[in-house]
Amino acid sequence: MKTKIAIQGIKGSNHYQVALDYFGADIALEDCASFDALVHSLVDQRADYGVMAIENSIAGSIIPNYALMDKYQLSIVG
Repeated sequence: MKTKIAIQGIKGSNHYQVALDYFGADIALEDCASFDALVHSLVDQRADYGVMAIENSIAGSIIPNYALMDKYQLSIVG
């Protein structure tokens, strides 16, 4: 069974590329329209891992994503 990875965005997005680089090509993707939807796919166990930006080179920390991680007690694993 393939590892299911939730990403914000679609195939070809930055999150998609990071998922491929980190997990390899043998993955199943869960495309999510928002970071909130991505987190819910993890909480509801529809995905094994998620790829979610937490820092941006222009804007700095993405505080809402840190808040989602805190609210749902998610951990950074990679």
